[in-house]
Parts: sequence; C-alpha cells; structure tokens
Amino acid sequence: MIQARLGLTGVPRAAWVLLGGNVFDNFGYGMFFAILPLFIEGRGGNPGLVGIIGAAAMAGNLAVQAPAGWLADRFSRRAIVVASLGAYGLCFFLYLLPLPVWTLIGVRFAHAAVGGFYLPAARALLADLTPRHLRATAFGHWQGSGMGGFLVGPTVGGGLAVLFGFPIVFVAAALAGLVGAAFLTRLPSRVEVEAETGEEAAGTPVLGRLVLLLLPAMLVSLAWFYASGAYNAMWVLYMTALGASPLVAGLSLTFYSLPIVLLSGAGGRLADRYGIRVLTLGTLLGTGVFALFYALTRSIPVVMGLGFAEALFTVGGMPAIYAEISRAVPSSQQGRAQGIFGSFTIGVQALGSLAGGFLFSYWIVLPFMSIAAACLAGIFGIPFLGRRRVPDPVAAC
Repeated sequence: MIQARLGLTGVPRAAWVLLGGNVFDNFGYGMFFAILPLFIEGRGGNPGLVGIIGAAAMAGNLAVQAPAGWLADRFSRRAIVVASLGAYGLCFFLYLLPLPVWTLIGVRFAHAAVGGFYLPAARALLADLTPRHLRATAFGHWQGSGMGGFLVGPTVGGGLAVLFGFPIVFVAAALAGLVGAAFLTRLPSRVEVEAETGEEAAGTPVLGRLVLLLLPAMLVSLAWFYASGAYNAMWVLYMTALGASPLVAGLSLTFYSLPIVLLSGAGGRLADRYGIRVLTLGTLLGTGVFALFYALTRSIPVVMGLGFAEALFTVGGMPAIYAEISRAVPSSQQGRAQGIFGSFTIGVQALGSLAGGFLFSYWIVLPFMSIAAACLAGIFGIPFLGRRRVPDPVAAC
C-alpha cells in the first residue's frame, strides 16, 4: 500500500537503473556546484568572472541540446548516456590543471556541453523503458532522483573542501560521474518498443511539425522554468532581505526540496491516474498563488513553511509535462523532442534569471508578480495538451 502511494509500483527494473545513474550524476554536480564560486575566487577571480563562467555553462548546455536529441534518435541511447556521463565525470579533472583563471570560461563551456548530451538521451530512454500509462510516474522518480542527488551533493562537497581542500572535491565529483556511468552499463543493450504503424511512420514529424506538437507543453511549462531561473537569481537575496542568515537561506531550499525528493513519484502517479490537464492546472495555480504569498509575507518561518507547502502542491507538474512530451511523438523522435524541449527550458531559465535579478533590484515584489503572470499565461496551453497520441508501446524491461 505504501509503495503504491509513493508511486513505487509498476516502473520496470531497467528504468530504476537509469534513475540510479541520475542520482550519481546530480550528486557529482552538487558537490562541484557548491564550491565552484569559492574555487574561482581562490584562483584570483572576481564575482564578475563567476557570473561569466556560470553563463558559459548555460551556453554550452544550450548549444548541444538539439544535436544531442538528434544523435539519440539515430544511435544507441544507452551508449550515449554511458559515454556522456563518463566523459562528464572525467572533465572534472580539467579544473585541477594549472591554467589561468580566465580559461575556466572555456573549460566550463566545454564541460557543460559534454554533460548536455546526457539529458535528451536519458529522458528518451526512460520513455522507451516505461509503459505509456506509467510515464508520469517514471518521470516523477526521475525528478526525485535528480533532486535527491543534488540535495546531498553540496553538503558533501562543502565538507570535503573544508577538511581536505578543493582538489579532492573535483576528484570526488569525477568518481561520482564514472561510477554513475559504470552503473548505467547495467541498462539493457536492446530496448524493445512497439513498432510504428505505416500511418505513423509516414507521419513522423519533421522539425517544424515537431515543434508545433511540443508547443502546448512548452507554454504550460514556461512558468515553472521561468520561476526556476528567477528563484535561482534572487531567492537568497530575498531571504537575506527578510533578515535570514546564509544558513537559514540554505535551509529554506532544503525544506522545499524534501517533498520533491520523497513524493515526486507519487505526484507523477496522480497525473497518470487523473490526467495531465487536471494536474497541470492545479500546479500552475499553486505556483502562481504561492508566488503571491511570498510577495506579501515578511516572516521567515512563514516563508519556509510556504516553500514546503508549495513543493507538496506542485510536485507532479513537471513529471506530467515530460510524460506528455514522450506521448506526443513516436519513439523514433523521442530524443529530438527532448532536445528541443531542453533548449527551450534552458533558454527560459536564462530569461527568468535575468528578469528575476533585474526586477528584484527595483522592488522585492516584482519578481513574484512576474512568476504569477507567467503561470496565468501557461493556463491557456492546458486545453491543447493530449491532442496528439500514439499507441501504447509494449512495456520494456
């Protein structure tokens, strides 16, 4: 009974292997993410260079999303996820080279680009491995596995840096990537999906048609990725403006993350059971309403409680959208669809980050109002979700 409520039943074993690799990927990234700004400053860089290096990472990731999706549709998705995660892990050793600090701009761009090949292939493979009626559940666990690895990673990375210095953190992050890649070799070498009918094969969408098929999901999810970018840019500033210490600001993020780690599978299962439109409508309304609550309150304990409650109410939104993308296109186009959607999400997050920081500098309320407006716009895409369907593939395991 508990397993069913958490969404633990029905997902094939091979999908759990992929989710395990995702934990290692995000654990390594979390260790690295926590110490990178301090590492740059320790090498003589300034806060401006930290921002440029962060932008370079986003540019590198964005640059490869569409090509990575194309490759995932033409070559072995299993081979791509193993090679990408392994190469991403090895790239952590580049930061230990005695290079001028400004060269980290190029290193970070290349590192993020190498890692960018992982996500489109991994999400396409997760769709291949999971029955259509359980895909929101599977993508819920995907969301939870990523957040779980990232939640633990910064604490471990910070602890290692304090005890042993920065170099050991890069070594540990590299090992996490390599272990994750080794774990992913347990994926089946061949994944069986239902063959497309003649009509579906003839109607396999070209790029323009593919983008049109994804537009409803893009419109609905725009608010969440915009909010993610905005919160990344100004959440700590918001908490400190309320009088919180850096420790309390970090704890507020932990409070938000815990329900996502524990309940994402259950949230996805709700989408599989009651439909994507109902769940995404509730999630968009919840995201917008909670943004308004943040704008109106000045109590730190209330804000932390709101963060926990927001995660509970909105945990199933993104798994439902990723499931919708996987159901909207044939298996032969899964990688390209995920690559296009990945490009869109990174671009929207960048926009949210810029807008969040800019608006916050004028008035603390403005970023939250913009998030609520984005949620309102997203609601108009809900009636168009689920219009394009392909038959259920045979469940692979």
